Amino acid sequence: MGEETKTELDLGTIVVDDDVKRQNFPDNFLFGVGTSAHQVEGAWNVDGKGLSIWDCFALRNPDKISGGANACVTVASYSRMKEDVQLLKKMGVNSYRFSISWPRILPGGKVSMGKNQEGINYYNRLIDELLANGIEPFVTLFHWDLPNALEEEYMGFLSSKVVADFVDYVDICFWEFGDRVKHWLTVNEPHMFTYNGYVTGTFAPGRGANCKDSDLETEPYTVAYNLLNCHAAAYRKYEKDYKSFQKGKVGITLDLNFSKPYRGPSNVEDVKAVEYASDFVNGWFLEPLTKGAWPENMQKFATTPTANYPKGRTLPEFSEEQRIKLIDSYDFLGINYYTAFFVQYQAPSASIPPGYTRDCHFVASGSPDMNDTAKTYQEVRDDTYRMEYIRKHLIAIRTAIRNNVDVMGYYVWSFMDSFEWSSGYKDRFGLIYVDYVNDLQRYPKNSALWYKKFLSEKKVVLLKRARVDDEKEDEATDMVSEPEKPSEVVPKLKKAKA
Repeated sequence: MGEETKTELDLGTIVVDDDVKRQNFPDNFLFGVGTSAHQVEGAWNVDGKGLSIWDCFALRNPDKISGGANACVTVASYSRMKEDVQLLKKMGVNSYRFSISWPRILPGGKVSMGKNQEGINYYNRLIDELLANGIEPFVTLFHWDLPNALEEEYMGFLSSKVVADFVDYVDICFWEFGDRVKHWLTVNEPHMFTYNGYVTGTFAPGRGANCKDSDLETEPYTVAYNLLNCHAAAYRKYEKDYKSFQKGKVGITLDLNFSKPYRGPSNVEDVKAVEYASDFVNGWFLEPLTKGAWPENMQKFATTPTANYPKGRTLPEFSEEQRIKLIDSYDFLGINYYTAFFVQYQAPSASIPPGYTRDCHFVASGSPDMNDTAKTYQEVRDDTYRMEYIRKHLIAIRTAIRNNVDVMGYYVWSFMDSFEWSSGYKDRFGLIYVDYVNDLQRYPKNSALWYKKFLSEKKVVLLKRARVDDEKEDEATDMVSEPEKPSEVVPKLKKAKA
């Protein structure tokens, strides 16, 4: 427990525990956990679902996934949906963030290829089951599982054709589920999707490094441009056709990093590298949403001449209509945060792959804490580091709220152990342990128990009885009203009668 702070009043002493409490947050604050369809559902070819780029990437390139794994079954949440909702209820969360699989709704990726009613029925059942158990659905529309049909037809996000098909897909989701879903995320972590899919090639569709057909110097910027236009078009679609009667909100989730100069604040080059990191990671998708333009350093470095482009490159330019759609195209902003990084200046060099990696002029290092799939439940359930990680995040959020930042919710990643992209099943990020050997049985780790305890704590303020100098009977009344700001405790006392 944290240290106690005491506030002296005329009529007594109020004792407030300084450790983070549920009572520090608004009553309507969203506390949840998150997953994505491809990571937990399984059922990769069941009930009319089409192939995603991740289905094909993992099955065709087992050497690129740790252990040669794939998500054909993963943790089978598609067939264990009701069981998993009961786990959420036991944990005490009031919201669940999950994604809808685009190829489960549109197997061929586009409306002209027909929609899959079985897929729609599944998400209707999931949403209804959540609401029946007092859990609010928080839905991501694109979490990296693009229909493979679109990748084969026009190379997916490398083509501007994807914008119209994305809008058709989200239109179906808004129409089918928007009467109950009031919070939508258009795209999850576009930076991570673009960097790993089109720079390093470690994620689907596996372009970028070691892909002879890729153009490392232009493709990441083209993909980012099309992702942003997909987001903006989806947001404006909801705003125009659904918002007035569904009363929902639409946002986007970005992975944002905090960086410090590797060689300290006195090193001018590394201080400048922090600025470059901000532009090439955070600003890449934030600045188009706020200014309708790419960050300054990206405009400077990503257009420089190269051996393949001796006259310089051209960043995709947003038209005036696209700028209008982009600017302020979010009702809320989701922030996914992993760990802090040290960054060091990196001068362009022939030893560094051309394109984004060379353009950004920095190299980063961090130390995320990973787990080991070979360990048993008894060995991993005591995940003290995860409890502390969550607790410190909650303290930081409480501080932000007290500084008038409008934070509406917090979601722990992740609900349960699952398929972790190129890491396969090597890393376990879940609050719930999944036994991959014994019928995918689920067990709570200590972090799940800690989270449940945190969420179930009652709002109690300890108030010591006031001392009255007069020897007459003390008639001070120990009453505390509900605080006006849930992040603060503001007691109101009745005066003692002499």
